[in-house]
Amino acid sequence: MMIAVDPAKADEALRLLAAAGETAYIVGEIKDGEKGITIC
Repeated sequence: MMIAVDPAKADEALRLLAAAGETAYIVGEIKDGEKGITIC
Protein backbone atom coordinates (compact mmCIF):
# COMPACT_ATOMS: atom_id res chain seq x y z
CA MET A 1 0.00 0.00 0.00
CA MET A 2 1.19 3.52 -0.67
CA ILE A 3 -0.26 6.81 0.57
CA ALA A 4 0.61 10.42 -0.19
CA VAL A 5 0.56 12.98 2.60
CA ASP A 6 1.49 16.63 2.99
CA PRO A 7 5.23 16.82 3.84
CA ALA A 8 4.37 18.83 6.95
CA LYS A 9 2.31 15.86 8.19
CA ALA A 10 4.75 13.08 7.28
CA ASP A 11 6.08 12.53 10.82
CA GLU A 12 2.56 12.40 12.22
CA ALA A 13 1.52 9.92 9.52
CA LEU A 14 4.50 7.68 10.33
CA ARG A 15 3.66 7.83 14.03
CA LEU A 16 -0.01 6.97 13.46
CA LEU A 17 0.83 4.10 11.13
CA ALA A 18 3.36 2.71 13.63
CA ALA A 19 0.73 2.94 16.39
CA ALA A 20 -1.56 0.87 14.15
CA GLY A 21 1.10 -1.81 13.81
CA GLU A 22 2.25 -0.83 10.31
CA THR A 23 5.86 -0.44 9.18
CA ALA A 24 6.00 2.75 7.11
CA TYR A 25 8.72 4.45 5.07
CA ILE A 26 9.08 7.73 3.24
CA VAL A 27 9.89 6.72 -0.33
CA GLY A 28 9.85 9.97 -2.29
CA GLU A 29 8.18 13.25 -3.05
CA ILE A 30 5.93 14.75 -5.69
CA LYS A 31 7.38 17.72 -7.56
CA ASP A 32 6.37 19.98 -10.42
CA GLY A 33 8.14 19.24 -13.67
CA GLU A 34 8.06 17.05 -16.74
CA LYS A 35 5.78 14.02 -16.79
CA GLY A 36 7.37 10.82 -15.69
CA ILE A 37 8.95 9.14 -12.73
CA THR A 38 12.51 8.83 -11.51
CA ILE A 39 13.42 5.96 -9.23
CA CYS A 40 16.62 6.54 -7.34
